[in-house]
Amino acid sequence: MVVGTGYRSIGEAAFCGNIKLRNLDLNEQVREIQRNAFLNCTSVKKIYMPGVQKIRQNAFSGCVNLQGAELTKKMLVMERNAFSGCKRLTRVQLSRESRQKKIEDETFRECSSLNSVEMPDEIIEIGRNAFYKCTDLESFFFPKSLRKIGEEAFYQAGLQEIELPDDLEEIGPSAFLKCRKLEYVRIPQNLKIIGKWAFHGCDRLKVLEIAHDPEKIGEWIVNRSTHIRCHKGSRMDRYCQENGFQTEYF
Repeated sequence: MVVGTGYRSIGEAAFCGNIKLRNLDLNEQVREIQRNAFLNCTSVKKIYMPGVQKIRQNAFSGCVNLQGAELTKKMLVMERNAFSGCKRLTRVQLSRESRQKKIEDETFRECSSLNSVEMPDEIIEIGRNAFYKCTDLESFFFPKSLRKIGEEAFYQAGLQEIELPDDLEEIGPSAFLKCRKLEYVRIPQNLKIIGKWAFHGCDRLKVLEIAHDPEKIGEWIVNRSTHIRCHKGSRMDRYCQENGFQTEYF
């Protein structure tokens, strides 16, 4: 489907449930895709939207055959559940020049084939369940500007290794719960909060390295089989002793 000139918005639920749409070609004048606009359009495979600045809630949710999404530098808002349940979505490219500051809650929830994500350097928060059950997501670049990773943000993701940015301040509860391929994680020095079960269920996680004392540490942040590497006599060391976690010392 080609949307010609003269249109600036795709209305709310405009094509909801339309199973005949296969390719979407939106002209540069289209600035906004409203709520549920393409919800459950199960035949859509490709979208081209060079001028879109706002993608509202559930806009492409349930487009199970959508394979890729390229979002331009004009992007300002991408609301929750925008692409949730797009099970064949393999790549997302959000321009480095985009002004998007947050990956909203559940944006890519259960995009199980997603394996490539590009995002702006200015992202400061990854919301709750943002990449929930993205099981093919083996690597992820965390922007230097990132300050918070929300609850269950990467629950059961396929991450094999992660490099958390130095200025990260908070890892929410269950943020990396059941990331079963992770083997090593270093916690940055500025982190203040590690939520409960943050790395619990990461069966291959051998070492969680924490060289400082976060202000708040939740319960069961790792499995008992994981070693926590910390400074002897530190508050982190006491946490390990009190909760029966194995320790290694710097």
